[in-house]
Amino acid sequence: MYIYIDILLITNLYTNFFLLKTTAKLVHMPLRNSKCIIAALAGSLFSLIILLPQLNSAVLLIIRIASAAVMILVSFSGKTIREIYRTSLIFFFVSFIFAGFEYGISILFNNGNMLWHNSTLYVDISMITLVISTIISYVTICIFRYYLDSKNIGDYEFTIVITYKGKSTTISAVGDTCNNLTDVFTGKPVIVCGKEAISGLLDNEESKLICDKDMLSFVDGWRLIPFSTIHSDGILPIFKPTAAIIKCSEKKIIKPVDVYIGIVNKNMDNAVFNPKILN
Repeated sequence: MYIYIDILLITNLYTNFFLLKTTAKLVHMPLRNSKCIIAALAGSLFSLIILLPQLNSAVLLIIRIASAAVMILVSFSGKTIREIYRTSLIFFFVSFIFAGFEYGISILFNNGNMLWHNSTLYVDISMITLVISTIISYVTICIFRYYLDSKNIGDYEFTIVITYKGKSTTISAVGDTCNNLTDVFTGKPVIVCGKEAISGLLDNEESKLICDKDMLSFVDGWRLIPFSTIHSDGILPIFKPTAAIIKCSEKKIIKPVDVYIGIVNKNMDNAVFNPKILN
């Protein structure tokens, strides 16, 4: 059969992009689109080994590991060796799920334009087939993520290092599974803390406008989300920090998290986060 290089590279670029995004979701790590695209493009180039003569299994294994390593290192540069190792395992798991669904749907649609060579699958499939397989795989993995999250406990003492506009502060925190606040636009979790705890991070304008939520929503990087508790409900101002790292000496955790910071206009002994974000 004929192999079209453009189809080979584009489908692999598309698939690698969603593999990396799904991996980032599972490990709760931020991943910029620009880095994800570069990593996915680098990974798609490895698919060109399908054009080579048959290689032995050892060489193919080395190439596959190298391909995954390049994508992970580009996507999650700056992480610790332990985090890279854990992320790599999750990436291989996600790749297995995606490949299985893509192959299965191709057979279901009776697609005969398939070739397996040098551990690379070339399938001349329609974009709709690729999209359907991606959606099904993504939903399956999200269900798995929900199952893992439901088994978490947060009975430990934590600290959170928050960086914003070149300033950093460390505040104590507790895990609370009842904190299900998320940003309505991105779906990212929200860590709630008192105004005094992060006052050192805010400029004068932001500090003055904390009480004036209507005006604060017009400040760049800030927005308002609804919240509800047993005792009250209302609107909570949130902002996206440059970085947020959760630490726990008891569990030897040092984990960067992709979150928003919500501020209540009162003193709180501890910031509150959902321990699910640690998985």
